[in-house]
Amino acid sequence: MHASEAPTALGRISCTERQQMLTHFLERQAITPDESQMELMGALSRLLDPGANETAPTGCYIYGPPGRGKTMILDALMQTLDPASSARMHFHEFFDAVSRAGASETGPKGSIFMRGLQRELSGLEVLCFDEFHCVEPGDAMFMARLVGYCQEHRIRLITTSNYAPEFLLDDPYFHHLIEPTIAVVRSSFLVHELDHRLDYRTVPTTASAAGGYRAGSLNVGATPPAPTTPRTTLRVGYDEIEPVYMQGTGLRTSFDQLCRTGRNTRDYLEMSRRFEHWIITDIPAVADMPMDEQRRFANLIDVLYDQNREVHLYCADNLERLGQALQGIERDRLLSRLAQLPVSAAAGHRKY
Repeated sequence: MHASEAPTALGRISCTERQQMLTHFLERQAITPDESQMELMGALSRLLDPGANETAPTGCYIYGPPGRGKTMILDALMQTLDPASSARMHFHEFFDAVSRAGASETGPKGSIFMRGLQRELSGLEVLCFDEFHCVEPGDAMFMARLVGYCQEHRIRLITTSNYAPEFLLDDPYFHHLIEPTIAVVRSSFLVHELDHRLDYRTVPTTASAAGGYRAGSLNVGATPPAPTTPRTTLRVGYDEIEPVYMQGTGLRTSFDQLCRTGRNTRDYLEMSRRFEHWIITDIPAVADMPMDEQRRFANLIDVLYDQNREVHLYCADNLERLGQALQGIERDRLLSRLAQLPVSAAAGHRKY
């Protein structure tokens, strides 16, 4: 591509060209797009067409079960956008960034959050938002302000979710808090369901081709290699994790240190930014893992997957029964992500 033809968020690429680029991206991954995916790629291309008129949708809400190609299509879409005027963020990462930036500010929380939105989204024309979900009442307020801000500033908001809009914050006591946002999504967004029978996350790939998360492993009943670096401590937030073993961007620690303490998603995000390669040892059998530990472990896997970190798990069983008490979609997402880790009794990864 010549410099004069470089992609811009809503600039020189026509609708037809963008759709061709999206299709070619998937084909390079040895994926033949199904009918629903082709329809979605056409809709996204029209949404981002620089010639689209002011009555065009202001965003796109993509939903469906885990593994149906939502993330894969956003991966392709980002290749067609100018990074100077587009961004892609994950639910946890975005709200953590806004919260951290406003931690030292004073004033009403709503005003602090709006200033955080201005900082994070300044200059953007397109925002791709992974895992758009709402499980807490506070999330509903944040989502309403995010959607409203994007509409006011003409930012195309493209989101993925495992839930249809009507099932966001699916709690009868609090669902009314998200209903205004659902109404905006239904009236102003393209809403597209991806529900092809094939779970693309189970399509085999070689570790070298996959890289990142999919280069990891699930080691059942195997003994992890002996550490090759000194035992030390790791400071996370206001606390310390001990023992850990570190080498460059590699981290080795145990399930106890990560999930049997008061760790939260913000801690996992902080650690994932620093470490690209993980070894997690001493993961107990699911029968010996209380629900709070299962939920922390599920949150940790979510973060490592979304940050595309290579992780090698050493566990007492194959984790097939993990997350039985989670909601159906949450459990399916967790098991789909674990299914991408090849089961291995050998430790062919780096050691630290």
